[in-house]
Amino acid sequence: MLNKNNYKDIIIIDKDGIILYADIGNPQCFKVGMNSIKGKRIKELFLGMDNSYPLLKAVNEGTAYDDFEVTVTTSRNIKLSKKGCAYPLFYNDEPIAAVEFADFFYDKNHIGEIEVHADHPIYRGNNTKYLLDDIITGDESMVNLKKRIEKYAVSDSTVLIYGETGTGKELVAQALHNKSKRYYRKFISQNCSAIPDNLLESILFGTTKGSFTGAKDNPGLFELAEGGTLFLDEINSLNINLQVKILKAIEEKRIRRIGSTSEIDIDVRIIAATNEKPELLIKEKRFKPDLFYRLAVIYIKLPSLIDRGDDIYVLSNHFINYFNIKMNCSIKELSPEIMKIFMEYSWPGNVRELRNVIEGVFALSEDNTINIRDIPAYILDSVKNKKIVKPLRLIKNEGLSLTDKINAVEKNLIEQAYEESRCSLKKSSEMLGISKQLMNYKLKRYGIKNEN
Repeated sequence: MLNKNNYKDIIIIDKDGIILYADIGNPQCFKVGMNSIKGKRIKELFLGMDNSYPLLKAVNEGTAYDDFEVTVTTSRNIKLSKKGCAYPLFYNDEPIAAVEFADFFYDKNHIGEIEVHADHPIYRGNNTKYLLDDIITGDESMVNLKKRIEKYAVSDSTVLIYGETGTGKELVAQALHNKSKRYYRKFISQNCSAIPDNLLESILFGTTKGSFTGAKDNPGLFELAEGGTLFLDEINSLNINLQVKILKAIEEKRIRRIGSTSEIDIDVRIIAATNEKPELLIKEKRFKPDLFYRLAVIYIKLPSLIDRGDDIYVLSNHFINYFNIKMNCSIKELSPEIMKIFMEYSWPGNVRELRNVIEGVFALSEDNTINIRDIPAYILDSVKNKKIVKPLRLIKNEGLSLTDKINAVEKNLIEQAYEESRCSLKKSSEMLGISKQLMNYKLKRYGIKNEN
């Protein structure tokens, strides 16, 4: 008999096939949310399901199924392979209910439906997907960051996270929440760039009936996150007036709904994130210094993927293993040839881009092997072009001394390496085989703007 702990999903039905309890990792497969599943008939979740389904046979016949495997199609027409066990529950020797412990696997046509790390029961109640252990790394700086997150989590101080697109800002925010004393409360996330400022204000602070045409009494996100965490992603996209109002709410721990004359006390931890350098935003007057200093009580800077040592290798194998489990496949690790390409590519989309590429090659791969032809053409072209040494600018001025010409060539090489590494001091110095300190000195010497 298989251990029920091998499985992640639980469904309990009564004699009529009505769902009494469910804990399913990916309920969107069924056109419903987790809270809407209870009370539905199990046959509503799957197309063409009949009484031969093991869970229904368990409740109808009182038969236990220790190990079953079936193919089902969800109400969203998604085909899944499902493995599990089902047991009847008896009263006076008659089956009155049945419980199913199961897990399901996608086929390649529906790989895009997979929810990243939808395996933690905790997030199903507090709106999160990630725990600290979901930060996969072998890089020393990231390992140290995980240790700092554990310490930061015990505090209620505000947090500002800076990182390029795809570096995992929301993952870090959720890890902070789930390690904090607020973990059992809601984690509310809002991307500030996704909604116009005038509408975002009402979403954040709520509205009062009659404050404008069609307005109703609605709580805002500050209220909905009461006792928990409010994550404001891309806070750099907000206009200055809204930044002032958010600063006031953080400082006073009070908010006022739009159109209201009364204030509401709030107990919310604020975590914010920006994908642009805060110092640049402040310099360009797009980020209020007062808000920056108030948010950055704890400041976290996330490194880009190319600055994370061997994490390209570590994460590639992690995502291959993840999709193998979710799809019941056995795709092999990347070949040395493909890994070399991955290590030479710059990954402007960072970890998110790497995951999407692995997802894509899974859909294309044949005979459990990932081949060069499965790698996106833009990656192959980028690496190929990178290997073509750009011609150095000709120095035609015959009046220059040999030293001047050598300096001009060196400046050209420094600029080229710095540009190709996307202004990474570490990467450009490695490309040229010199120390970071010497690279920094050369940048200053030749008047090349250091973005670090």
